[in-house]
Amino acid sequence: MMLTTAPPPACYASVASFYAANRERGPFHTTVVTEGNYAYASWYGLHSGGEGAFQRRAGRWCKLVNGGGAMNVQELAASGVPRATAERLFAKMRAKRPA
Repeated sequence: MMLTTAPPPACYASVASFYAANRERGPFHTTVVTEGNYAYASWYGLHSGGEGAFQRRAGRWCKLVNGGGAMNVQELAASGVPRATAERLFAKMRAKRPA
């Protein structure tokens, strides 16, 4: 029997560089908030939008989760962000959104 391990998460010099490498064509916008070694990003382009969570490891930002649609505190925590940190990130992002 051969055992395999999951590949390590994709890590980037910055959260913005993840989206630069993985974005759609046309106008693309991101908002990023951080709390310690964690980041929460909201993004949208011409035809889609979504959110993602990242963790800083060895000076690089590693993707925990990224996808279409909005995330909530429970989803951030389920992706590996400590619950208290997820709550602070969510509050920071909410404060940046237009009323």
